[in-house]
Amino acid sequence: MKLSPTEIYKNKKIFFIGGTGFVGKVTLSMLLNNFPDVGKVYMIVRARNEEESLNRFWNSVVPSPTFDPLREKYGEGFEEFIREKVVPVNGDVSADFLGMEEAQAKEIMSGCDVIINSAGNVTFNPPLESALRTNVTGTNNVLGLARMMKRPCLVHVSTCFVAGKRSGSIWENEPVVGYFPRKNELVGTTFDVNQEIEDCARISEQARSEADDAVNIAKFRESARDRLREEGRNLDDEKAIKSAIFRERKMWIRERTTELGEERADYWGWTNIYTYSKSLAEQIVAQQDDIVKTVVRPSIVESSVSYPFPGWNEGFTTTAPLILIALRGQPIIPVNEKLVLDIVPVDMVAGAMLGAAMEAMVNDEPELVYQAATGDSNPNDMKRIVGLVGLYKREHFKKKDAGNSLVNRFHKMVETSPATQKAYERTSTPMLNSLAKTANTLLEKATPEWGGGRIGDIVTDVKKSVDEFERTTQETMDAFEMFKPFMVDNEYNYRSENVRELMSRVKKSEKNLLPWSPDKIDWYEYWLKIHFPGLRKWVLPQLEEDLKAIERRDYTYKDLADLFDTATKRFPTRVSMKIERNGRLEQYTYEDVRELALRAAGFLAKYGIKEDDRVILFSHNMPEWGLTYFGIIKAGATAIPIDPASTVNEIVSFAAAGEASAIVISPKLLEENPELKDRFKKEKLKVKIYTFEDVFEMPSENEEAKRLALLPNRIVATSPASLIFTSGTTGTPKAVMLSHKNFTSMVSMLSSVLEMSVEDGVLSVLPMHHTFEFSAGFLTPFTNGTQMRYLEELSSDELARAIENGHVTGMVGVPALWEMLHRRIKTRLRDRGDWIADIADNVIDFNAWL
Repeated sequence: MKLSPTEIYKNKKIFFIGGTGFVGKVTLSMLLNNFPDVGKVYMIVRARNEEESLNRFWNSVVPSPTFDPLREKYGEGFEEFIREKVVPVNGDVSADFLGMEEAQAKEIMSGCDVIINSAGNVTFNPPLESALRTNVTGTNNVLGLARMMKRPCLVHVSTCFVAGKRSGSIWENEPVVGYFPRKNELVGTTFDVNQEIEDCARISEQARSEADDAVNIAKFRESARDRLREEGRNLDDEKAIKSAIFRERKMWIRERTTELGEERADYWGWTNIYTYSKSLAEQIVAQQDDIVKTVVRPSIVESSVSYPFPGWNEGFTTTAPLILIALRGQPIIPVNEKLVLDIVPVDMVAGAMLGAAMEAMVNDEPELVYQAATGDSNPNDMKRIVGLVGLYKREHFKKKDAGNSLVNRFHKMVETSPATQKAYERTSTPMLNSLAKTANTLLEKATPEWGGGRIGDIVTDVKKSVDEFERTTQETMDAFEMFKPFMVDNEYNYRSENVRELMSRVKKSEKNLLPWSPDKIDWYEYWLKIHFPGLRKWVLPQLEEDLKAIERRDYTYKDLADLFDTATKRFPTRVSMKIERNGRLEQYTYEDVRELALRAAGFLAKYGIKEDDRVILFSHNMPEWGLTYFGIIKAGATAIPIDPASTVNEIVSFAAAGEASAIVISPKLLEENPELKDRFKKEKLKVKIYTFEDVFEMPSENEEAKRLALLPNRIVATSPASLIFTSGTTGTPKAVMLSHKNFTSMVSMLSSVLEMSVEDGVLSVLPMHHTFEFSAGFLTPFTNGTQMRYLEELSSDELARAIENGHVTGMVGVPALWEMLHRRIKTRLRDRGDWIADIADNVIDFNAWL
């Protein structure tokens, strides 16, 4: 009897987990487009609360091009259709009942017909605990949810690469429970998934116990002190030491659990922690006897053939980095020429998932495994793929108008070719990377210690080029190493008999509703006309930005959180902020800034600050000002920076007009304004008062994790970042709302005008609540890895000392400031004699010429 997916899906209720990802969105869109009579789709959208979950669904998921066919189909009725069919549910697979209340979970699941679970941690080698939390604990939580259904039914999405390190045919009917890739090699060894999970929990706990060993604690303290010493910070500051030790311990545990996970996965025969943990999840599902279950294993998921349109792709895919490397000029790609790179278009994966769900809803014993792969019916080997990459590269540079025409012509002529691993290491990127490191060492020695004027500039420019070359070659090596198991080592041949048999039972008139035709793919047409252009449009631009470590002068960040994340990842060990207090120099690296800003964000989230709330920032210029600002932003709130000279009356006016939920204040200003709390109470303003000591207090590791889990995943670029007040003592204060996009556009423009780099240092003098100082003196240098210096007290002597001793190469100012400095310099020089002043004038003129 032929299957009618239209009839089977009619009025059915689907519980969909993982619908916000690349595969998930295509599957959801296809389900709604091809089966509009489906009853309801309950879709998990992870967020801090229901309101934020809804916002994320409507602002992040629905606007995706994935839903373009539905927009075209329903026109003005599109939103109404989505509201009728899809119910976003706030949840998290790592939590019991997926984060829902038990009563809510029972109510929803009692009416559902099938769960589709495509959630998972897809990072190749995350910390073991992280992988198990999503891929194993999450799977157990989904199974618990399934048992609330009248007829428990689960479609679990895995990956073909659970096969591990092996070659040859991988069949769908191979045993799942008890499987490990080295089974034929380790004769007599058994693999028990439940024991394995217990062992993993034990070794994770073992890593934490090791971290508490006296020797390791001493090492953490030693490393923390070394770090503070390098940063010029106070070694007697026990609070700073404690914070640094906490960071060292956390990093050590993360690295240790990753190391232990990699060792364990490798021993059993899996390529990485990802495939290992996905196999564990499969085995958990397979050993359940009281539910209807099936597992869908896609191979390498890439651009769509036709749905939602040809070439749709998203995120970090397997082939994207390799193609980007080729377009950057890499002529040799290390591959096993005979190896079949099994790529499957995302719309065919969606078709297989919906087909498996259809079968599970009408068959109590569906096939356990469906492998969505193309290699057995339409193989495409690496030799041919590299050739197609070369053809596309040639066409790309032939049509390219931007850039140097001679360089484009050269790239067009240089053929991309396959090579063995040994030939690649001997003649290509690894060899060039080694040469770059040698050149860098020589240039370090050649750099004049005295600055060097134009000579120094020449050496610096050459070194920057060598740095960039070394970085690029290292990125290329890392990318090839990451994908080596799939391009060189393992000759997989995934068999897809179960998928073909299932699709053969679908009514002929409805086969197009569940797309599955890998045997009909013309790989030449697919790679050159669909996949490459799709990557070029949808994936490579973002990937290029993610891989960059150079100044992005004309790049506009999506929002201030994107700016913050990018800068702190690009310059982790560089000093970002400095201040001298009580005769001691304090320094904060970008890594410190990230940790402290997130700590502030977690604190605010813990105490009720949520998306769209407003928080006053009341402080003089100091590192804590910037750390708190980013904390407010990362919490999803809007900052209200105000003048540190504001009176209590003005603060109260700002709080009332700005509808502030809290104020973060420096200890000094709180001491100077002791009546603030009583005034808020008198005016019936529910404004919580926090000091810097409050927001930066270090919580326990578990508490920190809970707080960070409360932070929003995404910030809307058009949402307000700052509310700027211009007056406040009389009448209603006037305010200007500036969005994230306003600031990121401003930074983009300023970065193209102001020459700031990691070699520079900026002295912050103008009040940071002023938009000019905030944009030009804070955000722009922060973006470019430029060091920022703050003064404990603004005086002419402190200013002169900072300029003389503080690595200051620039300062944002206004005409009055420059005039004051110029007069001071001229007066001091004239005091020493007219001839000294005249010489100084000539030196200044000469310096301007240089």
